[in-house]
Amino acid sequence: MQTSRAVSSKKRLILRLSSLGDVIMASAALNAPLSRDGVDWVVAREFAPVLRGHPAIRKLWEFDRREGLRGWLRLCRELRNQNYDEIHDLHRTLRTRLAWIFLSLASIFSERPRWKTFPKDRWKMQGYFIFKRFWPKALRPVLFVERFARELGGSGHERPDLKHLLHLEDARLPAEFQALLDSGRPYYCVMPSSHWPGKRWNASAYAELLLRIPGFPVVLGTLKDHESLLLVQELSKNGREHLSGINLLQLPQTARILARSKAYLGSDTGLAHLAEAVGIPALVILGPTVSDLGFGPWRPESRSVGLALGCRPCSKDGRACFRVIRRHACLKELRPELAETVFSKILEDKEDSR
Repeated sequence: MQTSRAVSSKKRLILRLSSLGDVIMASAALNAPLSRDGVDWVVAREFAPVLRGHPAIRKLWEFDRREGLRGWLRLCRELRNQNYDEIHDLHRTLRTRLAWIFLSLASIFSERPRWKTFPKDRWKMQGYFIFKRFWPKALRPVLFVERFARELGGSGHERPDLKHLLHLEDARLPAEFQALLDSGRPYYCVMPSSHWPGKRWNASAYAELLLRIPGFPVVLGTLKDHESLLLVQELSKNGREHLSGINLLQLPQTARILARSKAYLGSDTGLAHLAEAVGIPALVILGPTVSDLGFGPWRPESRSVGLALGCRPCSKDGRACFRVIRRHACLKELRPELAETVFSKILEDKEDSR
């Protein structure tokens, strides 16, 4: 009979390529028992910065998705030569299934790695989308961070911890941000944008909210984040003091800024999970989704806000909104006063805990 030490020392590989929020949630598996002696990980290159330097990762395989099928098969050949004992497919996409076929065929005359596939349980999510609040709580999705941890032998209580990012050389900050940290001035971070239009709360609503809440906001995002750009314009127009990090910060730098902030305020996007993974409470503005859909905030002090509409949840990203009129009412009709009450409480609790 194998000892727990022997089981733990097997050579393991995790496949989770994207997206940012999913990679961060999947990192809960790095705190599970089967990762104790280290694991390898395959991730898309654009999301690799959040995993580089993690003490539980022995080798990080970074795949450039622009290389297409040829590049993926080239990587599969390299993985075949690593002689993994177990491969944990935490992504379960066409690309990872192709890797399973390739490695299985390549191992016909040798011992093939044990392949473990993450069950997505889509029926739970689809049932919730169809039956809304009438869908039994016992059948609703379990938090993905819990499920990812269990895939590597965890209890489900393990959580993402990316504080290693705060000590990387890449985390050095632009001068204005280093000056902010050196000053000791309290601040909070705001990310109003999202990749999906159906998950974006209007920039003017964020601006109205920030005008109500005392403190110093730091706006995050890139040049592709239209709502972040609009929010900076609105704050400047209203004379609201702030600092813009748009297109100035890489992921390790963003992690460092988040870690020193009082809280995160923003859309249901990857930076919300990054804030929690470096120890900061988050207030997530939810529209088409709800907190118990499996990927809501997971820190005990984090919160989410959303309207109590009968059509929620409708989808993961708002594309399935079926309203003919008042389309995306879940966000368009969400008033800043609701978020103000909740976020003010998070800031007060953070202050009291210091």
